[in-house]
Amino acid sequence: MKRVPPSEAPQAAPLVPEPAWSGAGGMAPALPEADRTPAMLIHLSPLLGLLLPAFGNLLGPLAAWLVYRDRSRVLDDQGKEALNFQISMWIYSTLGLLLLLGLAGLGFLGGAAGAAAGSDVLAGLGIFGGIGLVFLAMLGGLFFYIIPIIFMILAVMSVSDGRPYRYPFTLRLLK
Repeated sequence: MKRVPPSEAPQAAPLVPEPAWSGAGGMAPALPEADRTPAMLIHLSPLLGLLLPAFGNLLGPLAAWLVYRDRSRVLDDQGKEALNFQISMWIYSTLGLLLLLGLAGLGFLGGAAGAAAGSDVLAGLGIFGGIGLVFLAMLGGLFFYIIPIIFMILAVMSVSDGRPYRYPFTLRLLK
């Protein structure tokens, strides 16, 4: 058996501190140089949502994770992280949309009930409230469109520097 000098032996990846908000509170292995470009592609893969608006932002990270997960533990972790974040954003936006549309429907119903009761004031308040909640739903949609792009840019910058990225507000569904 041939002895490998210590200078030629494979070295473990250096450790970098995890962000304080990640909840891990420890040290994470730095991304090796060879894994940085695939990790950046994983975090950029939700841009597929621009071509496939309904589910492209979920299919992109899923495909990238399936392609790169066997290459290294770090790529597996970053793929799960990107996919978990996109699933979380999809859940949050769907629940928010259903809640706001339900409340807007109640506002319109209240307006119709006020009109049926002969009260112009109640009818106007109900209709105005319903329209306001529809407008709020549109603003919420814009919020759930911009926030993932901002965090995606932060993730790409982090992995290009060799630091694994943890998305905030993420439900860790894939472990």
